[in-house]
Amino acid sequence: MRARGFSLIELMIVVLVIGILAAVAIPAYQNYVTRATRTKATQGLMNLAGLEERYFYSNNTYTGTLSALGVSSSGSYCVDSCTASRYYTITIPSATTTSYTLQAAPGGAQLTQDTACGTLTLTNTGVKAASGDPSNTKRCWGS
Repeated sequence: MRARGFSLIELMIVVLVIGILAAVAIPAYQNYVTRATRTKATQGLMNLAGLEERYFYSNNTYTGTLSALGVSSSGSYCVDSCTASRYYTITIPSATTTSYTLQAAPGGAQLTQDTACGTLTLTNTGVKAASGDPSNTKRCWGS
């Protein structure tokens, strides 16, 4: 009679193949999550820029407070949620009657995983910037 089943060598080969696949798939997934979160931050900046422009057309000045834009928050606008592990916090670091600058600062895991882009900024003239490597600015903003 022959014994049926898998040998130890066959099982170890399967474990090795699964390990190799995981070594490739996990970093690719983390990179995808980092890029997706950065896209949410750029969307948040563009949304606030639209609110600033709407405020300007109604009041003939820009504002530096989020509450004036109708955003109920205490000093910052959070992408997803305002918890200790939030990915980006969007603020208005400077605003005058004729200009403004919006800023999305990474936090939590995004701070360590997205060093190539870093803090994203958007001005009233549409200038987009990233505090990381300046050659990555277009990639950081998805263009």
